Amino acid sequence: MGHVVVGMDPHKRSATIEIIDDRKKVLFASRFGTDREGYKAMLAAARKFSARTWAVEGCNGIGRHIAQRLIADG
Repeated sequence: MGHVVVGMDPHKRSATIEIIDDRKKVLFASRFGTDREGYKAMLAAARKFSARTWAVEGCNGIGRHIAQRLIADG
């Protein structure tokens, strides 16, 4: 599998992600809680794709808390 983009639409208590390939085909889509369990499940879903880039909507606003967690987790 080639490079994918993990697009995220964060909210206060949830985050919706879509994982798309270089042809803009949606490979995965789901909504996760922003609690510890939801965050771990979201990471597990994204880690199925080794070459990935995260695109977090509102990373200087509502998405900041998730963007910082992603950076801290490498």
